[in-house]
Amino acid sequence: MNFILYQIKQIRSGGIPVLRRKIGAFPSWFSIWFGTAKYVSRISYYVYKFEVAIKPDWAKAHERLGDALLGLNRFEEGIGHWRKAISLQRNDRYVQLYQRSVILLNRGQSDAMMDILRMGIEAQDEFASLHQLDKLGIHFLREWTYAIGHIALLDIYIKMGILGWRHTNRSIVLDAKPANRCYLDYWRRYLPAQITDPKSVELLTPLAIRLEDHLHMVTFADGRKMYHMAAAATVQQRWEAEGRGPLLSLTELDKERGWNCLKHLGVPSNAWFVGLHVRDDGLGNNRDADINTYRLAIESITRRGGWVIRMGNPSMAPLSSMPQVIDYAHSDARSDWMDVFLWASCRFYIGTRSGPAYVPPTFGVPVVMTNLFPIAMPFPYQNIGIYKLYWVEKEKRYMSFGEAYASHVELAETKKYVASLGIRPVDNTPDEINDIVLEMLELLDGTVKYSIEDEQLQERFKKIRPNFKNEVGINVGRVGREFLRKWVHLL
Repeated sequence: MNFILYQIKQIRSGGIPVLRRKIGAFPSWFSIWFGTAKYVSRISYYVYKFEVAIKPDWAKAHERLGDALLGLNRFEEGIGHWRKAISLQRNDRYVQLYQRSVILLNRGQSDAMMDILRMGIEAQDEFASLHQLDKLGIHFLREWTYAIGHIALLDIYIKMGILGWRHTNRSIVLDAKPANRCYLDYWRRYLPAQITDPKSVELLTPLAIRLEDHLHMVTFADGRKMYHMAAAATVQQRWEAEGRGPLLSLTELDKERGWNCLKHLGVPSNAWFVGLHVRDDGLGNNRDADINTYRLAIESITRRGGWVIRMGNPSMAPLSSMPQVIDYAHSDARSDWMDVFLWASCRFYIGTRSGPAYVPPTFGVPVVMTNLFPIAMPFPYQNIGIYKLYWVEKEKRYMSFGEAYASHVELAETKKYVASLGIRPVDNTPDEINDIVLEMLELLDGTVKYSIEDEQLQERFKKIRPNFKNEVGINVGRVGREFLRKWVHLL
C-alpha cells in the first residue's frame, strides 16, 4: 500500500516517467506470458486509464490510452482520447496519426482509418493557423512523389484546381529523389514550383510537414476531406462529365527517342504494342499476381499483329520467351524516360492494382485492370477491370461481391490480416484475363457488343456499396463483360 501511495505521489508531482518505466514494461512481459496482442491492449488500457485518472491534463497519457482503445476496437473512444491529447498539447500530429491509420487499415478498420487521418489533418491546420503559417499562402506536396502511382495522382490534384475544388494557395513540390523524375517533369506545366535540390529540401522540410497537402486524405475547397481514391473517382467523374480530356501528352523528343529504342529492341516502326505490368514484389502481397497467367492474353495480342512490352524491374520473375514480346523489365533499355514513353504510347495497358497502372490514363491511354484487390478501392478512370474473388476457407465457397464489400476486407490488403479471417484471395484465371483483353481489343476496334443483360449486370454491380460511414467513391469504368456473366451468382 505504501508503494502505491508513493507512486501516486510521484505522478502528482510530475514524476510520471519514473512510473512509466516501471509499469510500461508490464504489457511487454504480459505479451510474452499470454502470447497475444489482445491481452496486451487490455492490460495497457488499464495502465493508461490509471495514468489519465491520476493526471488528466497529461497529453501523452491520453495518446497511450487512445492507442490501447484502438487496439481493443473501441475506435470512437480511442479517437476521443487522441483529440483530448491534441487539445492539451497543440501540435501537428499528422505523422503519428498516419502511422496509426496504416495499422487500422491493415486490420480492416477502414472507417477508423479515415477518421484518424481526418483528425491528423485538422490538427495540422489548427497548428498552422495558431502560428500564422497559413498566411504564407503556400502548400507543399511531398507524399505525392515517392512512388510512381503517387505521382500519377497529381492528375487528380491538378484537376481539382482547374475545377475550382481546391485551395488557391501556391503548391510547391518538395522531393530530392522522386520515383520518376522524367514523369514528374511532365507535370511542370501545371506545377512549375518543384524543389529537388537535397539541401533545399532538407531546409524546407520542417516547414513543409506543417503546410502539406496530403495524398491519402484529400481536402476540398469547401472543407470536405475524402479518402484519396474516393476523391479521385469524384473528381474524374466531374472531369469526364464536362468533356475534358487528358492533361498530358508526350513530347516530340520523347516520341522520337522512344521509337528509336523500340527499334533497337526489335519492334518494327509501324507496329502497335501493349504495355503489360503485373505487380510482383516477391513478398506474396495480396495485390500480386503470376505473370504466367497472362500468357494466353499475350498470345491473343500477338496473333492480331500487336507486340507486348512487359514492364517492371529486374526483381520480377522473367517472362518466358515468346514471339513479339519484349521483357523490358529485364532489359538494359530501362530508364525513367523510356518508362514514360511506353506508358504514353501503348495502344492500351494491362495492369494490376499497382502504381504504374495509374500513369497511362494521364496521357489518355486506356487500361485493362486485372486481379483487382481489394474490392472496395475504386479505380477512377474509364477503363475495364476484373477482380480477385474472396474464398471463405471454412465454408468452401466464394463470398458474394456484396459480402466482400460489407466485410472487414473491403479495403484491407495485407496477407496476414485477410488470412486471419479465413479468407483467401483467388487470382483471375488465364481465360478471365484473356476475355477482358479481347473485350478491350473489341472496344478499340469499335466492334464490341453489349446486350441489355450485360448493361443490367453493370448496374447491379455499381449499386453494391461498401458498408462505410465515410465516402469511398465508386469505379468510373466497367467490369469485364465475360467476368460478370461468369460470376453473375455472386452479384
